[in-house]
Amino acid sequence: MKKKIIASLPLLAMATTGAAFAQSSVQLYGNIDQAVTVVDGENTWSGLNSGGNKDSYFGLRGTEDLGNGLKAQFVLESGINADTGNGDSGSGLDFKRRATVGLLGNFGEVHLGRDETAAYKAMQRYDVFNHAGIGGTQSWGLGNNDDKRKDNLIGYVSPNFGGLTFAANYAFGEQSNSTWKTKAYYDAAVSYSQGPWSATFAAEQQNNSLLGGLDTRQRSYALGAGYDFGVVKMVGAYRQTNNQPQGMADYKDKTYTLGAAAPVGAAGVVKASYNRYERHNMASLDAQKADQFSLGYEHNLSKRTALYGTYSYLKNKDGGTMSLVADSGATLSDSGKQHAVQVGLRHSF
Repeated sequence: MKKKIIASLPLLAMATTGAAFAQSSVQLYGNIDQAVTVVDGENTWSGLNSGGNKDSYFGLRGTEDLGNGLKAQFVLESGINADTGNGDSGSGLDFKRRATVGLLGNFGEVHLGRDETAAYKAMQRYDVFNHAGIGGTQSWGLGNNDDKRKDNLIGYVSPNFGGLTFAANYAFGEQSNSTWKTKAYYDAAVSYSQGPWSATFAAEQQNNSLLGGLDTRQRSYALGAGYDFGVVKMVGAYRQTNNQPQGMADYKDKTYTLGAAAPVGAAGVVKASYNRYERHNMASLDAQKADQFSLGYEHNLSKRTALYGTYSYLKNKDGGTMSLVADSGATLSDSGKQHAVQVGLRHSF
């Protein structure tokens, strides 16, 4: 249950100026997720990781009713490395997950600041492991500067038109005298969700991503679809990033994702996924490949608390160097393989 702090602004306003203001509210919300993790490759590493099932974070969200269907809104959200108490940026707590202010109305939503991209928000539902932990897809980590959040962003989200929604962002590069005039980022996503069906198409462009010392323009396209059969929900996604380094041949990074989630009883969910990564080497343009297989079980103790366990296996090919837990210190085996297990507890508030 989200905690609500209601500010009685009308009473305060009448007591001080005689003017009446609309009611405001602020919500404190978040998630704490800890997982015991064992990674086995050339050597074995074990430890406690944050975010094995869902990212750890806390946030403040506030709204003010301005009347005539118009609302003001702010969101401040900070990531947490719950195993150490630090912010997930590696220093103190900050609001790098989201820091926006905006307006909501019949026209949809407009917000300004730092936020997840529209493309990522639309596509993340096609990973049954929530893009978290050893089971989550690494599709948003293949390209350089291919992160899922952007600074200096103007965002728009449309109303729902019978299951169809549209979202778009523009992020200022705030840099002059560059190859493509600006380091700007822009994207758009069209999503459909009705009954058991869902589908999404998203497109992105990042100008002047520095790759191998060269200015590089990156264009990404993603397509996802899902169908809930009741006994099992099936999802699939494809993402491709076209890299255009200055003075070099273009090359592509690709990710294929398949997933399934099946309810077990009233409180359990079994999950399985397969990810195929194809990452090209900038110098030779040869593709490095990796296959990731994941199997997990989540048991909901309540609407806000869950126990979970995940097993993942990763096999690199053609000189690939991808890892299941990048900061674990566990190296790959001689054949480019890794196994990992996570058992954890998640609590939302």
